[in-house]
Amino acid sequence: MKTILERAFGKTARGVMVAVNPIKKVVIKTHCITHKYINNKSIELLKKQGYVYEYRYFKSYIDDINDGVTWADQDLKSINHFYHFDEKKGIYGFSNALEECKKFYKLAIRYLEIGDIHKSMFFFGAACHLIQDTTVPHHVNNRLLKKHRDFELWIIKQILLGYDFETDKDIKRYRTVEEYIQSNAFMANKIYFRYNYMKNKEKKYMKVAPIIIEEAQITTAGFMLDYYEKIKNTISLFK
Repeated sequence: MKTILERAFGKTARGVMVAVNPIKKVVIKTHCITHKYINNKSIELLKKQGYVYEYRYFKSYIDDINDGVTWADQDLKSINHFYHFDEKKGIYGFSNALEECKKFYKLAIRYLEIGDIHKSMFFFGAACHLIQDTTVPHHVNNRLLKKHRDFELWIIKQILLGYDFETDKDIKRYRTVEEYIQSNAFMANKIYFRYNYMKNKEKKYMKVAPIIIEEAQITTAGFMLDYYEKIKNTISLFK
């Protein structure tokens, strides 16, 4: 729970960020290329591992999922996408990736229960965004924040150049949203410091990126399977 000082700091910081947000939108356009890439690869992984019905279902709603994954990063919401692997909280004065993921997941279930599947998949995509963010070392260790954007842009560049971060590793499932976030955060921090000794940035990134993107894919696919179990008991799969 945040203290009074944390809440006051967060409120002040948000005011400053609102003022600079129009500039941020011009300078740094957020297209969530990496998140969309991971979503598409995760769905393909479902097919490769024999989850054909699940593959068809999520494939048919990929636009809604990707709209949600993009929305989750807009209008300053990304300040809440951090979760310290050890302290289990976000940036001082703000929410964190776990709380945001739980919030979006609850909204996805709520819309599912009232029959609005498009809205449900939208918020499910937003929840997937947080599952994926916590595989990134810079999201789970505040000491790495200054290097965050550089690493993200490097990954986007590799994707646009055609580098294939594909995996055949088994899909990974956890029992709760908390386990997805916490396990990914612990993994991300561990992998970063495994290769932190490397001085060459390009070589270091090429070691870290495939591992964390692989983890993002197999846990996103697992999260999809969890949600599919809720979906198949609620609506007709094919209309």
